[in-house]
Amino acid sequence: MEKKLENILNNDSCRNISVLEFFSQAAVIKVYREGNSFIILGESDHIWAYISSNNRQEFIKLIHKYNCETKYFASVEKWMLPILLKQHELDWELATDRYILPEDVVVSSPRRKVSGLQKSDADYIYNYSDYKKFTSIEYIQERIDNGISAGIFEDGKLVAWGLSHDDNALGFLYVLPEYRKKGYAQDITSYLIKLKRKMDKDIFLNVEKGNHKSESLVRKMGFMYDREISWIKWR
Repeated sequence: MEKKLENILNNDSCRNISVLEFFSQAAVIKVYREGNSFIILGESDHIWAYISSNNRQEFIKLIHKYNCETKYFASVEKWMLPILLKQHELDWELATDRYILPEDVVVSSPRRKVSGLQKSDADYIYNYSDYKKFTSIEYIQERIDNGISAGIFEDGKLVAWGLSHDDNALGFLYVLPEYRKKGYAQDITSYLIKLKRKMDKDIFLNVEKGNHKSESLVRKMGFMYDREISWIKWR
């Protein structure tokens, strides 16, 4: 990412945490700008249009400039949705609450043995995913290769896991039903946090709206609510 653009985004680093982390790895394909509002295109599993804006009028003008290179939008705040959907129908939306972990929060070590995942685990993880509409085996393989991952095995069976997404947010947290309410999810999350801290990276995640168990876990671990964030696709 061009240094000047990165510096502008860093002026509001909490709002732009997902944008900054995505483009710390992905190349910038194209940038639209209106004042200090941006649409930035980059590619992972799709070409994504990442949004940065805190000004409604700038964002309206920005959307009028946009040439529809992709229908996939990331880092969409709640107030942006009516503007994005004024002239285009919604195919799908994944609405979440973003949580950020303050640097001074102490996180305990996992109580169980946790290890990294292998690409060969991707099919298994995908089969248990509740988000097949939004992901793929290939995406999971890429994340195991190029992100961080964590798994707990019992008698050779993978029973709990987590990964990082293409914007470096922690995610894909899953525990097999028969192993729940025993602290596996906290062990996986603790392990991932410690990996991120060794890399000196900001730590954040997104909890799907209505997922009260995950919300309770991350609050218990010290994560602080930031804002509502969605991923959407135009029809």
